[in-house]
Amino acid sequence: MRSYSIPPRKYTIYTQLGKNPQEYPNGASMPSVQVALKLQDRGKHVKAKDVMSFIITGESSGSAETAAKNAFPVDDVMKPDSGLKPDVEYYLHKQILPPVERLCAPISGTNITMLAACLGLDTSKYRVSSVSSSSNNRDIEIQPLESQIPDSVRFQDCTPLYLRCRACHTAFPFEGLSSTAPLTTVTSHGVQCPNTDCTQVLSTLSLVAQIETAIRQTLSTYYTGTAVCNDPACSSRSRQISVYGHRCLGPKGLARDCLGRVHYEYSEKDVWNQLLYFQSLFDVDRLGKEEIPVNGVKVEGENERREKMKALAEINREKFTTCRGVVEKWLERNGRQWVQMDSLFAFALKT
Repeated sequence: MRSYSIPPRKYTIYTQLGKNPQEYPNGASMPSVQVALKLQDRGKHVKAKDVMSFIITGESSGSAETAAKNAFPVDDVMKPDSGLKPDVEYYLHKQILPPVERLCAPISGTNITMLAACLGLDTSKYRVSSVSSSSNNRDIEIQPLESQIPDSVRFQDCTPLYLRCRACHTAFPFEGLSSTAPLTTVTSHGVQCPNTDCTQVLSTLSLVAQIETAIRQTLSTYYTGTAVCNDPACSSRSRQISVYGHRCLGPKGLARDCLGRVHYEYSEKDVWNQLLYFQSLFDVDRLGKEEIPVNGVKVEGENERREKMKALAEINREKFTTCRGVVEKWLERNGRQWVQMDSLFAFALKT
């Protein structure tokens, strides 16, 4: 039996009878009905609308009928010589785990199996439900491997990297090292201001500082935690999450008048793709790995342009490698590139 330090009276459950105890067809699995029948056997009059106060004792082992039979009135449990102790396993399973699961539902990476393990419950009975629910999601939507997604599709929603010239204060989008990038931006001296009246070359220190600023702005957007409703009629944006999980709070924040589901406006996957996009802008070796256009149409002078960009990339390899290292430092801190082997093979480690 699990030990407990909470007074037995704290385990009291109050339930109002909707009808007379004998009228319940499934009364064998209802603790309140069983307590009412026990009180009737003692000569007490129990009828509909009466409130039953009781405590689940013993060990139910997840059985509803066993838990109902082990339900006793509070006065019986409070007797010094009763020998009855609350069923802590039942209260953790029925009273604690469900609301905790709803509160933690918006937190990415949490599931009922992990929450049950944190509460000290047997995770075997929850692992089946978690696996079945995840398999259902896979049946509904099949996603390709991220390694098979072309960069043009993966980075289509990414925010461009805007650089600012310190000499003329011109802000311009930097398209990186690609065969389609303008040759006026990347020169043999480095990244150059596209303003024809300036043409100042940005120093490595300036590039590093601006990349760091762009990354921190991305992380700031993610940690803002703004949730958006998927119902077009609502489309509410809020940083408040309902205790019901993904249920929308509605336009007035009263958890009504809307049946939509909320999701984070900027997810951890968006952060990961944004960092990969910044990394690709300064990847010198990426020029030889660019995917061939789907339509197969070649642009006039494409090969010559590609060779020029390769030559410029090799000349600026040291400078661009430094900028790429700034992004890789943040990528190493991102959890999406790490696989938690202890969680993946937890079923094999269990004795």
